[in-house]
This record gives sequence, C-alpha cells and structure tokens, in this order.
Amino acid sequence: MRIALAVDRFDPQAGGLEQWTVSLARHLLERGHAVHVVAFAEANHALPVTMRLVAPGGGIMHRAARLGAALAGVRADVVHDTGSSWAGDVFQPQAGSRLLSQARLVATEPPGRRLRAMLSPVSIRQRWEMARLERRQLRAARRIIVVSRLVRAQLCARYGVAPAATVLIPNGVDTARFTAARLAPLRATARAALGVGQRVLFLASAHNMRLKGVDTALRAMAPLVASGAALHLAVAGTPADAGWQALVARLGLGGHVTFLGPVAAMEPLFAAADAMVHATRWDAGSLSTIEAGAAGLPVITTAMNGAAELIADGQTGFVLPDPEDAAALGARMRMLLDPVLRARMGEAARAASVAHDLRDNLAAVEAELVAAARR
Repeated sequence: MRIALAVDRFDPQAGGLEQWTVSLARHLLERGHAVHVVAFAEANHALPVTMRLVAPGGGIMHRAARLGAALAGVRADVVHDTGSSWAGDVFQPQAGSRLLSQARLVATEPPGRRLRAMLSPVSIRQRWEMARLERRQLRAARRIIVVSRLVRAQLCARYGVAPAATVLIPNGVDTARFTAARLAPLRATARAALGVGQRVLFLASAHNMRLKGVDTALRAMAPLVASGAALHLAVAGTPADAGWQALVARLGLGGHVTFLGPVAAMEPLFAAADAMVHATRWDAGSLSTIEAGAAGLPVITTAMNGAAELIADGQTGFVLPDPEDAAALGARMRMLLDPVLRARMGEAARAASVAHDLRDNLAAVEAELVAAARR
C-alpha cells in the first residue's frame, strides 16, 4: 500500500512528535508499504522513504495548502497527518490541539505578556488560522486518532467532535531500549559525568521549559534543599538562558541543578536518574514520561499530561491535579527520597510499561490506515 505521512519536520532527533513519525515510517516500511513523506524539512534519517520537501514560510493556512498540494501529487492510498495539513484521511494530532496548546503556553506568561498576546493582531490572526485549520482537519479525516482521553475531551468540547468518531491509541515507546539489563551498566559512568555523587537525581525533559513546568519543579526543590535534602535536578532539552540561571540562583539552588541542553540519547540519563519530574502545564501524551516508566523510574507528573492516564497514582508514580502546586510537588519529591519507595514504585512502573510498547502502538495505527484506505 502507498502511504503518505504529513509532518512539519521528519527528524528522529527533534521532538517527540517527529521521533514518533520516524518510527511509524520505519514500521510501515518493514511491513512492506511504500512510504512517502511530505514535510517542510528533514534531517538525521537514513530511511528509504520517498521525500517531498515543501518550501516553509508563510501563514498557517498557506503552509497547510502547500503541503496539501504536494500530498495530492503523491496519489497515496491513504494519508496520515499529525497536524500539518488538511489532507489527512487519518488525522492524529500527536500534540493535541495546537490552538489549546498555544493558549496554555500564553497562560504561563506574566500578565503584561499575556495581555500583549491576547491583543496582538499577529496573535489574533494566528489563533484564527489555527482554529480554522483544526476544524478543517477534523471534518476531512475519515478517522481521528487521539493519544489520550484528555485530547479526546478537548476536541469534543472545542469542535463538537463525536466521541465515536475517534479511536484512542495511547502513545507507546520501545521498551526494549530501557530494560534494566541495558541501563544498569551505564549508571555509574553517567552519574559520574553529572557529578551528583550519592544525591537523589531527579530528571526532567523539556523542549519548552515553562510549558513543561520546570519552574514549578525548581520552586518545589527549594525548601527541600534548604532543609538539607540531598537531591539534584538534571534538565534535558532546551539550553537555559540567563533568566533560568537567575531563577536557580534566586531560589538558592546553585550546585543542585544542571541544564544539559539538547541530548542525543536519553538512555544514559534514565540510567543515572532515580526518578522523573514532569510538572507539565500541557502535554497531549508525554513520551518521555512513558520512557521513564519503562526505565523503571517513578514519575511525578500532572493531570494536564495525557500520559498520566497510564500512571497508577501512588503505585507507579504520582499525578498532581494542579501544575502550579509546587508544595504538592515538593511533598512527592520528598517521598521519593526514600530508596525503598523508589524501588517499589520503579519496579511497578517497569512492569506496567509492557502494555505500552511502541510496536503495539504502531501496529494499531497501521490498522487504522489500512481500514481508512478500504473505506
């Protein structure tokens, strides 16, 4: 079958959406399908897909139109779209509603910036185009795949999507990458490189640190460090600017936080870490938290993370109702300073992760593509 994938960037070293799309392409190739990728950019892959690159730039609707025109030229049996065009037979918004995600991001800004974002003609135009594009994507799709019940509820509430028109396929990860047998030999070297000694190491992964609640994690840490608790936070993702460094200093966390910037391979960090903290203000279904569970790490996250639906609160991790509640986050971090509790929850998380393997996830998506092509 000839399958077209529409994505902004086809790159296994970019964000979770891009990494997952590359994995889908690999799976479809292994299953014998011809895969065509239509994108604005590509990098760092060696897959035998047929690429069609579209010139970037312009407004949201113009970009979607150009991508749609390129997809029409592929003459695919079925088109899978993660949110870049309106030509998807199967629409899978891996990041959830981009309009609602943008609203959550703006809500994290100081009042002055929030007001400017609300009143700016550019921002108003952008929100209008996002809403228009999402309505068209949802109307055009033969099938809508949601990665969490949280995303389903948002699409139904915002756009009147019928729940029966959606299928829930939670994100999955390659659990074989994170087995104890693979990670344990990496632990000592990775911890030595971070210089954390015997401190309890919490790991955060964030390409947008404010949206992912890194500031809440820092505020949660401050009283623990002040009380003499031996812990450290390592943040992978975006390099920290002067503002983040100033926040660390202001909270008295100097020497207790390491901003790692972009990380090519997360396995050494999962091996080094004792727990993960992901105090996100919005995540359709965070892959990094699922990976952490597969690596045997208890995860502290929030109800605004669709992947929290895969966590048994108090058993495989902790789910906080309010992303802004630094005191509640700090209380859970303090609990995880106990090595016995960490070990018990980590083993439970590892056992539960088997149900969320990437192979099963990709097979389920392939089945939806085949069914859409038949329809």
